[in-house]
Amino acid sequence: MKYVILKFFWIVSLSITSHAAVIVHELPEPLVVEGFGPSDVFFPIDMDGNGSVDFILVGSVSAAGIRTERANRSIIRVSPPPNIGGYVESSKTDFDIGPSLLGENVRWSSSDFVEGYVDPDEMTMSIVIQVFFSGYFTRLTERSYIGIEFESEAGTHYGYFDVSPSERLGAVPRFIVHGWAWETIPGKSIRAGAIPEPSSLMLLIATAGMVWRRRRGST
Repeated sequence: MKYVILKFFWIVSLSITSHAAVIVHELPEPLVVEGFGPSDVFFPIDMDGNGSVDFILVGSVSAAGIRTERANRSIIRVSPPPNIGGYVESSKTDFDIGPSLLGENVRWSSSDFVEGYVDPDEMTMSIVIQVFFSGYFTRLTERSYIGIEFESEAGTHYGYFDVSPSERLGAVPRFIVHGWAWETIPGKSIRAGAIPEPSSLMLLIATAGMVWRRRRGST
């Protein structure tokens, strides 16, 4: 069991783009979620930077997925009876991620399909990709988005992970994370993959910096 400290967080904070109430984190390098040998590997994610881990990306020898901490949830495609739960759903651009899901046979789910709440010592995750002796199964077939819901002191927030399948799958379960985004207004939906334009203030700051550099270069 290994926890990997995400040392790129300071870089991510510099690449945040905000417009209205959406915060987008673009990773400088894609994060590959997979297990290293016999040990499970955990990548903790604090969505809103309040010091509390909201999701943990998990890589193991047979599966890779998302652990939804506490009562936080992700979108899954419901497995047919008698199975319980389902695999993490892969949503396309502009899919509405919010309280009401408009997709067929999809729903919000905690990694604990029965209780709906993940305890600190509970070993569970919502599976993105699973490897079998005969092959593998996943709903992630192209670059797309995993819808997420998490709680903060202000209320319930919606967001997504920007993900893609691995080009070098082999017998190792893995998927790639390019970044994530979330809506800061509690209870408000977010469109999957909607990358907002920089705000007027950010553009003004960028322009002022360019003018300052030009003046320094001319002196």
